[in-house]
Amino acid sequence: MTDIATMQLTPQQISSARTRLTALRAELVKSDLPGLLVNCEQDIWYLTGFVGHSALLMVTADRAVIICDRRYEEFLQAWDASELFEVVMGARHQLGLDVKRLAAESGIDCVGIQAESMTIGFRDSLAKSIDGLELKPTTGHVAKLRQCKTAEEVAVIERAIGIQQEAFKKTLAELVPGTTEAQMTARLEYEMRCLGAVGASFEPIVGSGPNSSVIHHMPCDRPINDGMLLVDWGAKIEGYCSDLTRTMCFGPMPEPMEEVYSVVHDAVEAAIDACRPGADCARVDAAARDLITAAGYGDQFAHGLGHGLGMDVHESPYFSSRSVGTCLEPGMIMTIEPGIYLPGIGGVRIEEDVLVTEDGCRVLSTLPRDLASASLPSFTVGRHSR
Repeated sequence: MTDIATMQLTPQQISSARTRLTALRAELVKSDLPGLLVNCEQDIWYLTGFVGHSALLMVTADRAVIICDRRYEEFLQAWDASELFEVVMGARHQLGLDVKRLAAESGIDCVGIQAESMTIGFRDSLAKSIDGLELKPTTGHVAKLRQCKTAEEVAVIERAIGIQQEAFKKTLAELVPGTTEAQMTARLEYEMRCLGAVGASFEPIVGSGPNSSVIHHMPCDRPINDGMLLVDWGAKIEGYCSDLTRTMCFGPMPEPMEEVYSVVHDAVEAAIDACRPGADCARVDAAARDLITAAGYGDQFAHGLGHGLGMDVHESPYFSSRSVGTCLEPGMIMTIEPGIYLPGIGGVRIEEDVLVTEDGCRVLSTLPRDLASASLPSFTVGRHSR
């Protein structure tokens, strides 16, 4: 689909979009909403297959209209030619005029807006253009649909994981004394792109030595030497993300990091064992958290156990003590990422991407996570691979 002159939506794309639009309309009926104005870029991509900046998607009982400006006019011809979508080209920053006209044509006087993604400023500017049309704040309608992945979505995410794993191996093999955290980050992103990713799922975290205890450390010009090294990274392809973390140590692990590593490893295993359809997300979080607390490191595990993964690197649902009553369903892809962080010494986080299946779960990554694989020779001898 790179040749604009011959581009058209495939039967699979049309079938997928039809299914998703039908599911969204059913949600709107439940909420007594005559329509929804979608402004979240990822949600528009999910529902239509189109991704563009500053676009809107207006979904009513019988219409799905992509409202955009002329930057995407040629590209959107394929959507306009399909039986599912209408395309309206408006003036940028004045798309509200088209929203008002479409609402009048559909005979509706209220439309839902995405409170979780629409800024107050954008809402206010819309309100000035659509006098008489109520904008009703709503949340979660599309997010709910995105939670459970199809087999096709799972396959794309597995490909992303494969790319990020191969890029990690290549990057680790190229490390030499003097390589900085920032340089390793750049190399990791380069390798992922060379292997087919459109980019990183998020800005990678590369923390060496004491920097590994900073949960969301920003890579800097610190040279990587003997000691702890925490890498949290992901690849993005076809709109979908992957997300893994591995912690290793060049040379002997400083006290008490070997014990810490073993505790975190066991917490990962406990959480994986707890993942199954119907499992309460708070209980899965507790499976790992209780183990870490019992080992005496509860105060050093200062974040949730994990989150949903898909078109965004952080999606609902979440593994957290606040997620009581939220249960896992087949098709959800969740991260499991317990960690223990000791300021001034180092941190350990191990993260897996896990697919909830009909009768349990399946770990999608293949990188080893045991203590032996995390224990590397002294960095000062030169290059290392694993």
